Amino acid sequence: MTARRVLVTGAGGFVGGALADGFAALGCDVVAIDRDFDASPPTDRVHRRAADLAMGMPPAVGAVDLVVHAAWLTGAPDATPGSAAEYAEANLAPLRSVLEWVGRTAPSAFVFLSSSGVFAGDDASDFLTDTDTPTSDTPYARAKRDGEALVAATTSDTAMHVVRLGYLYGPGEAARPSRPRVSWVARWIADARAGRPLEVWAGDARREWTCTLDLAPALLRLVGGPAADGPIHLCSPYVYLDRAMATAVCDAFGRGVLTAVPAEGPLKAPMAVSDVAALRGFPWRHPDDALRAMAATEAVAGESAR
Repeated sequence: MTARRVLVTGAGGFVGGALADGFAALGCDVVAIDRDFDASPPTDRVHRRAADLAMGMPPAVGAVDLVVHAAWLTGAPDATPGSAAEYAEANLAPLRSVLEWVGRTAPSAFVFLSSSGVFAGDDASDFLTDTDTPTSDTPYARAKRDGEALVAATTSDTAMHVVRLGYLYGPGEAARPSRPRVSWVARWIADARAGRPLEVWAGDARREWTCTLDLAPALLRLVGGPAADGPIHLCSPYVYLDRAMATAVCDAFGRGVLTAVPAEGPLKAPMAVSDVAALRGFPWRHPDDALRAMAATEAVAGESAR
């Protein structure tokens, strides 16, 4: 499939924004929808629409070839009765609106971005595969699995893809109300720049590290093939211990020391790359190369601001 016009929901955030810019860089015209957008200006190929998808799709979006649903509130709900259900509905209502619109407009492909967060710490000992059953009982995990089920139950001429993303990093990341916690890499970079120790969980988790710059080209490859029967894992093959990745941050940014802190959650196994024909041979960025490029970009930006 050649995607000439792409709709990205949640395009005001880190992942959705990276996708919108990535598709535009590949020559696609992008309709970017979110309730709010960060201050950075849109590009010529990214057309922003401010809308609350829980209230329905905005009018006059026009025909698109591909829809990527990245909109999601990741902040944990308050520990009050009914909060988990309210949190789930806040995420599933926009998804239902988009799926209803997809049913009426029939784009060639739809992608729902799920997460490795659906898994619990004991769901696998080595690698989490497509065939492992996720059992995490957090509100986030349950809502994501409900989203996966909604997509699977949708009857449409559109090819419906569900992809689980893992540990992401990339340029332009910042906290926002819908995603208050930034990635490990963003935290380590901030600590290195501020002269603080880079905190690494005791136990040294293994994680698969995927640069957000790879997501748009990988998705365009993926939707060029048939949809899988269930969720697939869209991640790089680069699996490192936290300590190794934090050390790579120190090396790329030329500063920083590591310190161990107690783990704040379960040490899950990393996701295994799905064996999908469309993605075989995809040139995932090596973390060392991606981090050096991010450091160089930051240095150039700092010089330009003087």
